Amino acid sequence: MSSTAQLRKLWRQYHLANQARYQEWGERGYCHPPPASVPYPDELDGLTCGAKTRAGTPCKRRDLYLSGRCRLHGGLSTGPKGKAPTP
Repeated sequence: MSSTAQLRKLWRQYHLANQARYQEWGERGYCHPPPASVPYPDELDGLTCGAKTRAGTPCKRRDLYLSGRCRLHGGLSTGPKGKAPTP
């Protein structure tokens, strides 16, 4: 079995290959039929986020971003955390 780092690299390659196909399809004006997706690698079945939760256990979510992390552990920034300015 591959290491986690190798699996995340394979996940990124798979995701970017599909993204490139659909971007090319958009440039052609979304003419039908749509392009065939890149086959999903069998090694990626069951790939989880794996980030440490507050309890110290690994995250078990499987809905991953390009980074290989879930929306809770690798999503967009929530912005600065600070006091609101006083008038």
